[in-house]
Amino acid sequence: MVRSASFVFDNITVPIKIKMEWRKTVRYSIAKKSINMLLPKFYDKAQVISEYHKLKNWCFKEFKKNPSLLERFKTKEYLDKHSIEIFQQSFILRIKKEPRKTCSAHINKQKEVIVKCPDDIAFGDQNRLIGMVLSRVFSNFFIKDIKERVMHYNRLYFNEAIDNIKLKNNQSNWGSCSTKRNINLSSRLLFAPMDVLDYVIIHELAHLKEMNHSPRFWNIVRKVMPDYLEKEAWLDKHGNSLKF
Repeated sequence: MVRSASFVFDNITVPIKIKMEWRKTVRYSIAKKSINMLLPKFYDKAQVISEYHKLKNWCFKEFKKNPSLLERFKTKEYLDKHSIEIFQQSFILRIKKEPRKTCSAHINKQKEVIVKCPDDIAFGDQNRLIGMVLSRVFSNFFIKDIKERVMHYNRLYFNEAIDNIKLKNNQSNWGSCSTKRNINLSSRLLFAPMDVLDYVIIHELAHLKEMNHSPRFWNIVRKVMPDYLEKEAWLDKHGNSLKF
């Protein structure tokens, strides 16, 4: 049985999932979309409430030690006429409310992103839907540049066959390389510094030679980008802020 709860920290709503199961101990963890708390199934209501307050105190300490953990729960707000800085370019967001059921978006010659939204949608839902359509429209807009960047590094260092290259709004990883030689990159990387994006590209290209994370794989990455650990550290620290 899973129960839902939440608390507010620094004006950010943090969702909690409480799972009761056959176990003897209590366990807390910070996942990508929620704080998870595992409790013994025999706990009564008073014990659950007590653990909830202990969990909050634990989270407060963790957020203060590592603010990026809290960043993952922050909802991105999209406002009309605001600027969007992405892939070293600036765009102006224009939000238009219309009697419609879905959101759509396109980029005009003036580098305005025109987003059309239902006129009766709640603000929170609007932000979520705008994020989804922006991910798609910017992926389409920049995919040619991304493909050229991937092929540039492939020609320089790898000379491997690539079947396809895609941008997807992945939340669980920054990139992937399949046995069919397809490379997928998270569209969230469009917000990252170029050298960090290049690291993920090189990482996935290295998988065309070594489909694992063996010492041989990391030697390939290191040979192309000796300071790759700095890029990984940047993603660990700032990755939660890269979002649509």
